[in-house]
Amino acid sequence: MEEIVMNKVINIDEKNYCDYVNLNVVAFSLAYGGAMGSPGEILVVTKEALVYRMNYVYGNMTIEMCDEVCPQLKDCEFGMFDVDKTPIGWKGVRLGFGNFLVLSDPIYNTLKDEILDMSVDILYSRWLEMTLNLLRTDIS
Repeated sequence: MEEIVMNKVINIDEKNYCDYVNLNVVAFSLAYGGAMGSPGEILVVTKEALVYRMNYVYGNMTIEMCDEVCPQLKDCEFGMFDVDKTPIGWKGVRLGFGNFLVLSDPIYNTLKDEILDMSVDILYSRWLEMTLNLLRTDIS
């Protein structure tokens, strides 16, 4: 797959989250409050290959505000080591150390072989690039 230039990440907080309630979400990651990396961070990727960041641990944003931006999040259950439940049409992937990834079925089905062959530590650092590459390929 051809490498892409990473997107500018759009920050969402308690003051502007209402501006982003109608995003066309195709993938998102969630880090538990005690996760390695960026605790409480949720990255959201839209069909338009835009990336949004919000955090329910640091700052004044609540998980309910995050649910409004990414409604699929409400229907997910995250266990200690895995994504236990996702909405219909979505698949969960463990990223290790309290980090999780949820992909829409079309994204998951296209990247499944690559995802399943990759260790979680590598996937943790590559999933965003892989997803954006796929979206840009499909858009062009």
